[in-house]
Amino acid sequence: MYKERSEMISGIIQAHDLSALIFWRPDELVLMLSYMPLWGLSVLVYSADHEPVLFVPELEPQDLLPSNITIKTFPWGVKDCADPWGILYNDIRELLQQKHLIKKPVSFIKSIGGTAPCRMSGEQPPLPADFTERLCNLSDTGFKDTTTDILSLYSYKTAADIVALRLTHRVTAIAVHVFYQQVNTGITESKLAALIEYAVQEMIGQHNISFARAWPMVLSGENTANGGKYNRTTGKIIASGDLVMLEMAICVNGYWADITRTAICGEASDLQLKIFETVKNAQRIAIEMLKPGVAMKEVDAASRNYIEAAEYGAYFNHALGHQVGFRYHDPGATLSPNSTEILQEGMVITIEPGIYGAELNGGVRIEDNVLITKDGYELLSAYPRSLKGD
Repeated sequence: MYKERSEMISGIIQAHDLSALIFWRPDELVLMLSYMPLWGLSVLVYSADHEPVLFVPELEPQDLLPSNITIKTFPWGVKDCADPWGILYNDIRELLQQKHLIKKPVSFIKSIGGTAPCRMSGEQPPLPADFTERLCNLSDTGFKDTTTDILSLYSYKTAADIVALRLTHRVTAIAVHVFYQQVNTGITESKLAALIEYAVQEMIGQHNISFARAWPMVLSGENTANGGKYNRTTGKIIASGDLVMLEMAICVNGYWADITRTAICGEASDLQLKIFETVKNAQRIAIEMLKPGVAMKEVDAASRNYIEAAEYGAYFNHALGHQVGFRYHDPGATLSPNSTEILQEGMVITIEPGIYGAELNGGVRIEDNVLITKDGYELLSAYPRSLKGD
């Protein structure tokens, strides 16, 4: 486990006098251990003695398990076991008893929702209906809510996280290249999305990549006018003169990128060029402001004011950006007009201004992922951001 993360966890445990913090969401396990579970049923118990234990179902592949941590199995999926969850709860309680921590409360994020998928997201088994209730009873003093503190962990990427995120963005570069290469008259939105997804999954087995998935959503022509409201691939055939927008989530080994590019099929009109350059400049202005201590709302305002000065303010209908890395959208403050937070070293944020409107015959968004460093920023997604991909 990363030293930086361990120190943050220790601070939460000490501040609230806890016996343990418990993590089970796939993104929490990536955050804590760089471990993306297959089944999504693993449970990490980080106890106050700083000797965490990871409980995994017996069917979890051994080659996915993290090293340098104690691992125990419970018999989920075993044919002759009637109550694997009861065994898991008893094993965790016995662990706390052995560590003489049973008299202090446990803590975790109680809500079942709000998580990134596991590797088997299409077949992820449900947690028991009383899962969180039984976790609350693991200690003699029950549960203590530290949700705010736990969620704050998402806003800091460790040195090891950054290495993993750079790998995710190298894979994303391949997807962006395929997008620009394949934007041609006659291809459907769905086929273009499929080609992008194919290129990403093909990276599995290379560069220590054990999981790579893309969720490319392609909008073209009049469909791009809805890009500020939703992203959806259809069977529409891309035509000459269409703006083509790619909104894409990519997950590599549990780490996420969130990228948008807008291309043109054929030649752009004067209006399309003007809108595109307005969005591109608004993004550049925002990125150049990024460093620790800068108010998020000020970054949003600078980009938004530029778009308003170009008389497109009414067509920019969402926040400038959000945090990303452990999920498609990480918890935490956004870059928006009402934000009260400041940028901090270790954050990874999106910068994604956009202009959309039916009367504009479409829409444009450019989105990049940026790491806030000690003295400024690092652009993780340093790919072409032009209408032709050059």
